[in-house]
Amino acid sequence: MAYSAKRLDGKIAIVTGSGQGIGYGIAKRFAEEGAHVVVAEINPTTAAQAAQDFSKIGPESLSYPIDIGDPDRTPQMVADVVAHFGRIDILVNNAGISDKMTLMEMTPKDWDAMMYVNVRGLLFTTQAVARQMIEQVPPEIRQAGRSDACQGKIINIASIAGRRGRSDAIHYSTSKSSVITITQATAMELAPYHINVNAICPAAIWTALYENLDNRMAEKLHLAPGEFFKQRIQKIPLKSPGTIPEVASLAAFLCSDEADYITAQSYNLDGGSEMN
Repeated sequence: MAYSAKRLDGKIAIVTGSGQGIGYGIAKRFAEEGAHVVVAEINPTTAAQAAQDFSKIGPESLSYPIDIGDPDRTPQMVADVVAHFGRIDILVNNAGISDKMTLMEMTPKDWDAMMYVNVRGLLFTTQAVARQMIEQVPPEIRQAGRSDACQGKIINIASIAGRRGRSDAIHYSTSKSSVITITQATAMELAPYHINVNAICPAAIWTALYENLDNRMAEKLHLAPGEFFKQRIQKIPLKSPGTIPEVASLAAFLCSDEADYITAQSYNLDGGSEMN
């Protein structure tokens, strides 16, 4: 489906983890709305394929294989993107991992792996891109400490698991609550430049990531494949899963001019599971 509004026409958008799943869906929607997409993806094969796909439906997109958990790589990515496109207008921090285990099952390695991608990677990618976004702000706006027009958009993909502790996913829920806190803190720090920072908190959405989790939980709990996901859906008030296009639609709105007065917010996309 093509979007005639082209709300993101000409924008330069980095979307991490956009070689598949939710990140792919967001990046595809951005391309349909006229954005140049940088596919910042750890898998070079899926990164190249995704960039090729997006270039067919929108303006030129760029494949950029990267481990966003490595803070030494992200400043170089920013420099390379600016050298290629001239600026950065949008960052979507989507790359992340998920797992379920109890307190007694968890090891330091499990904890560190979760924080490496979901928190460390997101934070230092934000830092590197925010520095560039600030540099792009006209000197008179930087001096005044306010702007009538938005100077950049950052979207963090959190989770409703970050809204409260989960006994079967302590490290994951902690990482996603950190994403929500980082969203709030960076929004306040970047507000003088009118760089908006918001988060999206999805519930259960069937992706390759969730399928892997479902398979592990099915083996652990002696369930049929897909049954763990079905049981999760039954706990949602609307009794249905979310979809990737729904996340992409919200991300596109938050990155558009229509959302220039929205910052520091975390939106639940969860069928009524959480109410805060």
